[in-house]
Amino acid sequence: MKLIISTRGSKLSLKQVDLFEDYIKKFLNVEIEKKIVKTKGDVILDKPLYEIGEKGLFEKEVNNVVLNGEADLAIHSMKDLPKDLDPRLDIIMVLPREIPNDSLIFYSYAVNDIREIKENSVVGTSSIRRKSFLMHYNNNVIIKPLRGNIDTRIKKLENNEYDFIILAEAGIRRLNLNPRRLLLPLDMFPPEPGQGIIAVVGIKDNSLVKELSKYNDKNTYYMSLAEREFLKEAKAGCSTPIGAISLINQNKIIMIVGIASYDGNFMEIIRFKDELNNAEKLGKRAGQYVYSMLDKVLK
Repeated sequence: MKLIISTRGSKLSLKQVDLFEDYIKKFLNVEIEKKIVKTKGDVILDKPLYEIGEKGLFEKEVNNVVLNGEADLAIHSMKDLPKDLDPRLDIIMVLPREIPNDSLIFYSYAVNDIREIKENSVVGTSSIRRKSFLMHYNNNVIIKPLRGNIDTRIKKLENNEYDFIILAEAGIRRLNLNPRRLLLPLDMFPPEPGQGIIAVVGIKDNSLVKELSKYNDKNTYYMSLAEREFLKEAKAGCSTPIGAISLINQNKIIMIVGIASYDGNFMEIIRFKDELNNAEKLGKRAGQYVYSMLDKVLK
């Protein structure tokens, strides 16, 4: 079987296709061909993502190749997918989740806690969530926008354009990088929903979808159900300072949610728990709670 995969051309995107290939070849005899697509998010690099628009900046053009019949599947970081996909498409499978934490990367000097970062240190991030959470724990830092691929961002740190930067640990590990860093605890710094999950997108209800869906990673599937339902109910995008992560313990699913004000003066961490089979309901309940808080927090 030959599969044509639509993907962005970044090192991380291409690596994620390789990881899909390694995973699916455990079950099926397949040949993979990559079809590289340049997206709006790849072209506009001089603005933070939340200033350009909502989620989908790295998704739409890649998925259009599948809709046009030029590729069989598209592969994405789950966190880049918008709350609602094109109705002709579906997330047909997910791979086992990589560690979902954010990491604080440093070069010149190390810290053991983000509260130890020295006054007026320059921290690079273009994420509203990371910025607000960081300001809650340490409002003495200077936060400077940071765009580009992972290796580009780390190079800017090494060139002393920043004292620290914040990145997803999953991307660092997938690219086999090993910068000096501090893993930020999930119950202190909840990540973006879907972080660490590779999503495979295809046309709904065709034979390929039905075949590949058999190889869905069960635990990651439940986590993605909960976290995507959370995003829908919270009615929040990349300009809202919220984070959410689900964890599975035996037949229970736990969701840790963080919501902060833009200035970081307010932050609340909330936990929700339910049976694993109720993952979607759990995400809905957590999202509704956060939505009820938004007017109070973001005014």
